[in-house]
Amino acid sequence: MAENDHIVKDLDIGYKAQFNLIELYKSLKYWFEVNGYTFYERAYEDVIKGGKKTVKIKWQGIKRIDDYSRLIVMINLKIGNYEIIETKKEKLVDGNLKLSFAGDLESDYEEKWEDRPIWKFLRGVSDRFFTEKKRNMYENMLKDDTYDVFNKAKSFLNLYKFR
Repeated sequence: MAENDHIVKDLDIGYKAQFNLIELYKSLKYWFEVNGYTFYERAYEDVIKGGKKTVKIKWQGIKRIDDYSRLIVMINLKIGNYEIIETKKEKLVDGNLKLSFAGDLESDYEEKWEDRPIWKFLRGVSDRFFTEKKRNMYENMLKDDTYDVFNKAKSFLNLYKFR
């Protein structure tokens, strides 16, 4: 089974205002394309309870580094108690936005080292002692990418930049 290590977690943006959801979507999707990630929309849930609308969306970007490792950047978007406002120029969403960002480093995603216990043991030894520098480099790449998309979203929403 592939090993998933949570490298970046608990990066959140909370925002209550009017914003263009379509432009935010395009902006974040474009970031994935420009940075070499394959973009997936894993879930989309639209719920209406008592006249209040809530949307939950899960995005995932996967970047293959080599035959053994890949980077995964995840974004969870939730818009609660929103309504759509039409202006002369565009449609805006007025509601409570929450964006959560996370980054995982996945090893042996093709599960080539899982067939026999000895191979799994050798993989663990190799990860621990021989490829630690490469792994640290991949972790830093993942951190940089996750913080970059986090800052891109904050910039889009006209918030201050934080690192």
